[in-house]
Amino acid sequence: MRIYLVRHPAPTNVEGLCYGRLDVTVQPRALADTAESVLAQIPSQTLPSAQVYSSPSSRCLALAERLASPRKPTAAADLAEMSFGRWEGIAWDALPREQIDAWGNDVWSYRPGGGESAEMVATRWLRWLDHLRQIDDGTVVAVTHAGVIRVALARSGLINGSSALEFPIPFGSVHRLDLA
Repeated sequence: MRIYLVRHPAPTNVEGLCYGRLDVTVQPRALADTAESVLAQIPSQTLPSAQVYSSPSSRCLALAERLASPRKPTAAADLAEMSFGRWEGIAWDALPREQIDAWGNDVWSYRPGGGESAEMVATRWLRWLDHLRQIDDGTVVAVTHAGVIRVALARSGLINGSSALEFPIPFGSVHRLDLA
C-alpha cells in the first residue's frame, strides 16, 4: 500500500496562533496554488485510481475535493489535527512558558492545553491505518495536518520520534509512505 500524506494549504489570519482543530479559512488563491503544487508532486497516473481521504477540517476538505474531482473524498475523523484543548485560538507567545516546556520535555505523553497527546494522535493514526488496510490495498491520498503527518512518519520509522515535533511539514507538502 502506498499512502501520500498531504498537508493542507496555509490558512489566513493565524500567524503566531495555536489553531489545531479550529476551523480556519484558506484563501481561494492559496487553495488553487496548493492544489497545483500537490498535483505536481504526485504522479499523474496515481490520482484517478487513488482513494482520497481527508480530515473533516474545511482547510483539508477543500483541497481533497480538488484532488479527488470529479469524485468525492471520504472524510475521516482520525485524520483530524491534534486537539490543543484550552490552547486553541491563543497566541503561542501568550501560553505559559512552563507548559510549553513541559510539552517539549515529554512530546509523546504531554497533553497541551488538556487536549490530546501525540500518543493519542498516534493511536488515531494507527486505527485509521488498520481500517484502511482492511478495505484498500492500493494507493491512497490523505489530506491532513502537520501533527498527523509527523506522527505517521515517526510511527513508520521515517523520522525520529523524539524530534518529530520539530520535523518541518510545509503547507502543501506531500509525504509518501510505502507500507507492506
